[in-house]
Amino acid sequence: MTTTIYSDNFRPKSVAELLEAKHHFVIPSYQRGYRWEEKQVTDLLEDIKQFSKREKSGSYYLQPLVVKPISEKDLTWEVLDGQQRLTTLKLLLMYLFENSLTGSEKRVFNDDKIFDLTYSNRPQLDFTDPNPQQNIDSYYLTVAKTTIEIWFETQIKNGEYVESLFKSCLLYGKNEALVKFIWYVIDSKKQDLESIQVFNRLNKGKISLTSSELIKALFIMDCDITSSGDSIYADQLSMEWNEIEKKYQDDKFWYFISNQLEYNQTRIDILFDFVTRKPIDNDDRDYSYRLFQNLYDYCRAQERNDNSVALNSFWDGLHIKNMKSAWEYIIRTNDRMISWFEDNLFYHYIGFLVSMDYLPLEIFSKLTSAKSILKEREWTKDDTEKELQKIIMDSFKDEGKYLTCDSIDGLEYGSKFVFRLFLLFNVETSRQKNQRFAFDSFKKEQWDIEHIDSQNNASLVEREDRLRWLKNVAFVLELESKLNERRANAIQLLEFCKELIPRYETDVKDIKDDYTSFSKRALEYFSSSNRAIDNKDSIGNLTLLDCKTNREYQDAPFPYKRYRIIEEDKAGNRFIPIGTRNVFLKYYSNSDTESSFIDSTRWSMPDLYGYLKEIHKIIDPIFNVVI
Repeated sequence: MTTTIYSDNFRPKSVAELLEAKHHFVIPSYQRGYRWEEKQVTDLLEDIKQFSKREKSGSYYLQPLVVKPISEKDLTWEVLDGQQRLTTLKLLLMYLFENSLTGSEKRVFNDDKIFDLTYSNRPQLDFTDPNPQQNIDSYYLTVAKTTIEIWFETQIKNGEYVESLFKSCLLYGKNEALVKFIWYVIDSKKQDLESIQVFNRLNKGKISLTSSELIKALFIMDCDITSSGDSIYADQLSMEWNEIEKKYQDDKFWYFISNQLEYNQTRIDILFDFVTRKPIDNDDRDYSYRLFQNLYDYCRAQERNDNSVALNSFWDGLHIKNMKSAWEYIIRTNDRMISWFEDNLFYHYIGFLVSMDYLPLEIFSKLTSAKSILKEREWTKDDTEKELQKIIMDSFKDEGKYLTCDSIDGLEYGSKFVFRLFLLFNVETSRQKNQRFAFDSFKKEQWDIEHIDSQNNASLVEREDRLRWLKNVAFVLELESKLNERRANAIQLLEFCKELIPRYETDVKDIKDDYTSFSKRALEYFSSSNRAIDNKDSIGNLTLLDCKTNREYQDAPFPYKRYRIIEEDKAGNRFIPIGTRNVFLKYYSNSDTESSFIDSTRWSMPDLYGYLKEIHKIIDPIFNVVI
């Protein structure tokens, strides 16, 4: 049994096909009424005119017509998207039927062929003679109807008799140049509430007709034409298409090649932009589709021995002259991205660059350009690593100058390079330890640069934040009050802290000074007196932390942050980058020479130096590649 890419629930459907049998469309009450103005109607007419004059074959797609069957037997459909164009199209067909049909055409086409359209909110809406003063929908129907009439009259005055062209691409399904919808049928089992949710998603742009859906239509039409009597090509293409789509729905793969956070049913679009080498600064959503449409039209023209359709230079340069070869090229391109995903070096470096807003195509183009320059020997894996590192270093360039290894130590909180540096530190650490950095978990969260040891002056202002901070401090002081070497100071601070907490809980006024005084004493207590951090904003006292964790631990003393990070790490509830995890576990402190390692509940200058040393060990080889 032949497998096809399209089912009858998702396929191109010409306007002429809607006239073969009487269809009944219902616009549900939760949608707004008809609201197209003169410009939108005129634009549609001009588009159809240009298509019908220019194209001897091919398709002009209006937009998706998304419907839910009410009664498939009676061809009755609830319209979830596309009602504005569908309404305008009904008015256009009504004009053509009334004004342009010949005697023989009138015997084939009559008003019963035009689909019914019922607005639930306006069941008595008169499409033939709308009264603009009756309601807002009738007003816009009158505007559209008048616009259509005046537009055709103007064409005739200008000597352009376009009615026959419109009839050709709208009424006659056997013609080769046709106006079409993408017919998209939603599951009939969906309840009304689910229909409303689908409609809302459609109108927020989360489900829309994209290049990949149109390209998909071209391939299935090509299969229908070229694989008659031999279903192997169609079966293989269908299977491969489904496997590719499945891969792009895998968040681990998707967030490696994309920063797009919202769920998108057509993630595969990024592949076709890669295949067609879509220019980075080109914001035409249909760029890739237009190239494939050109190839499809060229193929059909060649079958007719028609040389009027020229092959785009892009396809000509790749020596691709049919859809089957184009599909093989798509498979090779997709295999390349999958091989990047599976390779430790490519995964981490390309994943980092994508996080810096590079497109996979942009990275590939830079690598290809570098390879073309090297002619004296074969390109090696080391060359790839160095070239990717050079591209990475472009993220650390300011006014034409690169950030250097020596300047890393001078970075402070607030620098635009700090976030990039710590992301690279974590990514490269993962790569070197052969642990995959979780780009999917990383991109699903928002991230901050956090102080490891809190600043000397408490920065919290809101009552709820200060209350949370007091409870965090009390938790740590409770533990330290049991330690002999800290018992006295801890107990004294704990008593004062416990006295402040209920006052904040009851929102007692005039305790601001008491809070400020206590916060300074607490932060001094939690800082190592003889080895305290000199500059809390320095790079060695900063780390990468997700916003939720940062919000919960903000200004908390180091021992409490460490305790919570360890608990979260053990529970596996949150993604903690490897560098952040190692900092709070004090893996970068020297246990042989630094006494601070023994005191695991404090963060001091020896810890900071050990951390900086590790940053340089990981980062310096990448920074040195541009020297």
